[in-house]
Amino acid sequence: MDRMTRAKLFAKHDLQRAIDDLKARVSQALPDGSFAEREALVLALLDEVGRAVLEDELADISASFEDRLLIDGIEYKKHEDGTVQYYCLGGVLEVERATYRPVGVRNGPTAVPLELVAGLVEGATPALAYNVAHGYGAHDMRTHGKSLELAHRVPPRRATLERMAKRIASAVVTAVPRIEPLVRRSERLPDGAHAIVMGLDRTSAPMAEERPADAPPKPAPKRRKPRVRRPPKPIDVNFRMAYVGTVSIVDDNGDALLVRRYAMPACDDPATLVDRMIADVRQARLLDPDVNVGVVQDGAPELWSLTRTALEKLRDEGIVERWEEGIDRFHLVERLAAALEITEGNPVDRKVMLDEWIDLMDTMDSAIDSIDRYLTRRYCDLPKAKQAQLWEHLVYLTNNKDRMRYVTLAVDGLPIGSGVTESAAKTVVGQRAKKSGQRWSENGLRGALTLRALDQGDRLPAFWSRFSRRYVANVEAA
Repeated sequence: MDRMTRAKLFAKHDLQRAIDDLKARVSQALPDGSFAEREALVLALLDEVGRAVLEDELADISASFEDRLLIDGIEYKKHEDGTVQYYCLGGVLEVERATYRPVGVRNGPTAVPLELVAGLVEGATPALAYNVAHGYGAHDMRTHGKSLELAHRVPPRRATLERMAKRIASAVVTAVPRIEPLVRRSERLPDGAHAIVMGLDRTSAPMAEERPADAPPKPAPKRRKPRVRRPPKPIDVNFRMAYVGTVSIVDDNGDALLVRRYAMPACDDPATLVDRMIADVRQARLLDPDVNVGVVQDGAPELWSLTRTALEKLRDEGIVERWEEGIDRFHLVERLAAALEITEGNPVDRKVMLDEWIDLMDTMDSAIDSIDRYLTRRYCDLPKAKQAQLWEHLVYLTNNKDRMRYVTLAVDGLPIGSGVTESAAKTVVGQRAKKSGQRWSENGLRGALTLRALDQGDRLPAFWSRFSRRYVANVEAA
């Protein structure tokens, strides 16, 4: 709830009167102490008041149900009563509630009308569930629980938070193919949008993988104390290349106005990630057929194959007639610097020549052709050992020369670097999945990266508003 909405809500007469009454009662109940002590107590009291109100509200909803109900039009009858715990930001909610089963179905699936009316998500109130989903995309649940405690909240135990977060993440992964297109169709281009730019990259993530039976064991870690518990099945932590993609809406200077981010583990098909990125390009072109389209990324051939194939589908649909492609110029300059170390012995001459080449690429599309010819001539003068080193760079230039026309990119308002995509590799994957001691299962990493990419791509609120509806149903008396 934003500040404007809160201000309007709290200005209502009934709520203002309740606030005044609560304020007076809390002030009277506070013991003497320092301001900091009284502040902490006020926050604890408000947490407890909120928890008690929510607990009573859930109890009232539960008590309102009859023995037979219609849940989304299907008749259910009461199965069993029980008392369970739910969780909110203020602590545990103890609620008596009944489960129901479909009429006429032997041992049918149970339903909990209370959860469907209140929109409880994996045992959490809607506010806590959204908080956990956001937190799981941001950091581990130990850190998140600590953050909630420091904010004077009363989170569940870490094991409960972890279980809740993983179940929510798994459900989000399943729901993305259905909900993301709805979110995308509701979006509009920002003011000043001139072009849309794709970028695909990879970055490593530590994966916990069961060791094959025929694989030699890794050296055992040194232990100061003997192992007491039964050892788990041996695993190896191997770094696998997760996929990261970005779709940027840029202005006529190539500066990003808005960035959508995507990520998935190495075990998944990257073509599905590119399909989601292409859907952003399609939507942008449908909203404004005049926006330019480009791809700027590093020179990995398999990644270029994926993005080109996807854009060719848009061309076949008549959505895109042409697009520009660019190799990230930072990577190119690194290559050229490495090539000059092979051909030029004097460091000062190398720097002067590299600076000249950079200036030339800013003013002439044909600059890369001149650079290629120069290095080819120098290749003939080198001894065989250095020829072999330079040959790799010459092949790279030959294979990617058509993507090194940076004047054309600039004229079309496209960036000449893939900094947005490189940044996503660090912020989406690196900061979430590569902290000290972390190791991931495939499902765990998939869920965490999906939530983090939705959040980093500014889509989590809109996604959640639709996603949370799956936990709500129409419940009425039969």
